[in-house]
Amino acid sequence: MAYRGDPGDALATPTAAGPLDATFGPNRATLRLRGRRLHVEDGTAMVETGKRRQVYPLGGVLVVARDVPREDLGVWVEQPGPAGRAAMRRIFGVEPVSLLDPEGLTALRRLDAVARRLRAALADLAGPVRRAIEIGRGSDKVLLADVGDRHALYARRLFRGHARLTMEIFADGRIVAPDPDRPLDVAVTSRFGITVRGDYLRFADRAGIDLGRVAIPWLAPEDRDELARRIGQLVDRA
Repeated sequence: MAYRGDPGDALATPTAAGPLDATFGPNRATLRLRGRRLHVEDGTAMVETGKRRQVYPLGGVLVVARDVPREDLGVWVEQPGPAGRAAMRRIFGVEPVSLLDPEGLTALRRLDAVARRLRAALADLAGPVRRAIEIGRGSDKVLLADVGDRHALYARRLFRGHARLTMEIFADGRIVAPDPDRPLDVAVTSRFGITVRGDYLRFADRAGIDLGRVAIPWLAPEDRDELARRIGQLVDRA
């Protein structure tokens, strides 16, 4: 939905929090939503909320992700994590209008258009990330990014604003968790080898023998189940 006489460079859509205005240019984008503003240009991402301003230097990747299954739109940036490990931070997010609203489907199509245009405008900043989804709610979302030869999962820990690299899922079914306290390096070849036990994703071989587990706290049970299902799709070679 282009407007203001600048076809293709500006879009607008209703969201759960009010109207979202988006403008685009080469390697540049601005999103405005009820007193919040995200501006990405010249190697930085700036978030303004009222009089508060936060600037994120883009030394790593910037990722545009969609939520499963809620269809939120999130913008994540790579930042230095503890001990030099990769970390991601969600710096801007938008929730769609409820599909129970009479205009919900129309609004969702408009948000889809904003997401596609935003991803295209900032494609050069995504680095090796081909596609990304987020699962969960608010600051407790996890990020699952397709980086070509593997998928990388980022999840937040207690009292941390960033989401650290928690797990890598390779095309051959190998699953690596780089946690220094509980490292994991196993191979799973069937979606049935991935189950949920409390806050943990549990991995087992074809005989059901336990291979290890990885804690994914903060997610609601249904979101953790969805994450397990997604990972199962990646490793299943049946």
